Amino acid sequence: MPALTPGTPQHFLVDVFRKTLADVLSQALGSPWSTEISADETIPASEATTNFGLAPSGGVKGNAALQLRNTDVLLLAQKLAKQAADPAVELTPAHKQAVEDLLRQAVSVVAAGLQPQFGEVGLQLSSIDAPAWPGETIGLVASDASSVHLLFQLRLGVELLAALPSSASVTPSATPQQQSAADDSVAGGNNMDLLLGVDLSLTLRFGQRTMTLREILDLSSGSVIELDRRVQEPADLLLGDKLVARGEVVIVDGNYGLRITEVCDPQHSAARGILAGA
Repeated sequence: MPALTPGTPQHFLVDVFRKTLADVLSQALGSPWSTEISADETIPASEATTNFGLAPSGGVKGNAALQLRNTDVLLLAQKLAKQAADPAVELTPAHKQAVEDLLRQAVSVVAAGLQPQFGEVGLQLSSIDAPAWPGETIGLVASDASSVHLLFQLRLGVELLAALPSSASVTPSATPQQQSAADDSVAGGNNMDLLLGVDLSLTLRFGQRTMTLREILDLSSGSVIELDRRVQEPADLLLGDKLVARGEVVIVDGNYGLRITEVCDPQHSAARGILAGA
């Protein structure tokens, strides 16, 4: 494919996938992950893969797919289940379904991220056979602090690649009000001070549990729900659905609080300390 030059529609599309995979993996696995674009690292044709089709609609047309080595699918599924990595375990449909569910979340975020460049975009993910249609392949290498590497192979069909330059033209123009606000921002400098007094609601999450509708209907006073987190594990601090920090639960003046031990976003490092609950 053409060189992934920053500013081109091709680079924009691939970079949205890159950023989204890093964010979704970090949130799902509870540790920082990074993803890099690699034009050289691809999956050999002889290696067994699990393949997911990406059916686009709206501002993007053509074939696209995500491919993972079966060994990476097993490793990722084990991490999602908080199990020790064991390559000797047989890859099961349950492993594949767990990874498919994660990628479906990622794809919905990707679709939203493409809108500024391509307008309204839809992406439908489904399990497919290895794609046989012509196209170009880009490697997205995800890694964490323990040097675990996962290769997500993004396959873009020739029809999609050919349509990208024209699709970029659908970027909506700024309204007069938006342009005026942008001009005011440039003239007045950094207006972040206007936002610093806005109240935001934070959520302290001790753990979570997936339950069937039948299990929920069977709940009654005195029912005990086991969460996916041990007592000694840190609790999560969320802003909306975004993980902000982790820490130890404490009592402050009779209220629950959180002693922060890890800030997930470096920009929030100044918030270290004790955050008292309401």
